[in-house]
Amino acid sequence: MIWNLLIVAAVVAVLIVIARRLPDARKIMRKVNNVTDEEISLYGLIAQADDAFESKKYEKAESLYIKAAALSPDNAKIYSRLGAIYLEQKNFYDAKDAFLQAVKLEPDLASRHINLGLAFMGLKDYFKATESFKKALNIDSKNSKYKKLLDRSQKLYEKEKGKSSLQK
Repeated sequence: MIWNLLIVAAVVAVLIVIARRLPDARKIMRKVNNVTDEEISLYGLIAQADDAFESKKYEKAESLYIKAAALSPDNAKIYSRLGAIYLEQKNFYDAKDAFLQAVKLEPDLASRHINLGLAFMGLKDYFKATESFKKALNIDSKNSKYKKLLDRSQKLYEKEKGKSSLQK
């Protein structure tokens, strides 16, 4: 019983020491890494948004990512994560817009094109989905998942094209 009390007291003492040193850590971080309060705030927002997303609290995550985007409008990762939220919610129009912004900011990252293609698939725009998947494969030609997505979108596009030609 006494040992438990000693352990609890030691943990409380450590937490007090850490809490007192936190402002010092911020100062050191600013000096060493030239990190501004705005950047610290941005990283905090993104971390909170990531936690909310992982907990499937999509509205909260969306709100936090939007605040982060206001602080850092050129951060493609934020737009990509917003797009992922919209995909989860089956909100393909907003997903497309978010992923378009992410692709615009990081056009050389294959995953950005894949995400955009997934949004187009949700919108049943198989032609644009196919184009997005082709761009991703041009960047990362060895990824078998990308190839499967391209094959699927091409089949759906051909099927859709066949239906429209029959209707004419």
